[in-house]
Amino acid sequence: MDIVSHALIGKIVSVFGKKRRNSDFWAVFFAIIPDFTLIPFYLMLGYQNNRPFFIAYNQDWIGASSSFPVSTAVYFLFHSFIFAFAVILPLVIFFKIPKIAFAAYLFHLIVDIPTHAGEWAIRVFYPFSNAVDGFTNAWAWPLSYMAVSWLILIVFLFLIKSIKKEGR
Repeated sequence: MDIVSHALIGKIVSVFGKKRRNSDFWAVFFAIIPDFTLIPFYLMLGYQNNRPFFIAYNQDWIGASSSFPVSTAVYFLFHSFIFAFAVILPLVIFFKIPKIAFAAYLFHLIVDIPTHAGEWAIRVFYPFSNAVDGFTNAWAWPLSYMAVSWLILIVFLFLIKSIKKEGR
C-alpha cells in the first residue's frame, strides 16, 4: 500500500486511542515507519534507471529484490511482526510514546499482507517465514486508483469520528 494510505490508516487508528498530547502525530508517524526504509532503496532504483529526480517508477521494482538484497532484507525486517514486538514495542514503552502508535505500526503490517504480492509479499515472521502472498500490489496501482482509496479512507475516518462523537 502507498504511504498516504498508511498515514490515513494511522489517523483512523488514532481515533480509537486515548487522547494524549501528540497521540495523533505518533499514530500517523508509526503507521508510515515501515516504509521509511524504502526511501534510500527508492532513490537507488531511480538512480539506477536514470529517472528524473531519482524517483523510481513502479516497473523499476520488478526484480529489484534480487538486485538489492540488503535493502530488501531491511524492508522485510521492518515489515515483520518479530521486529514489531522485539524492537518497536520496547521503544514505544521505553520512550513513553502513546501505545496507539504501536497499534498503528501493526495495522501497517496487517494492511500490507493482502496488498503485497509476488516478490514483495510480506514475510510476517521475517527472517523465519515464507511470504504471505497478497491478492494485489496496491503500491503499484495507478494514481487514480490510489486517489479512490484515499477518498474511501477519508470518508471512513469521518464516519468513525462522527459515530464516536455521537457515542459520548
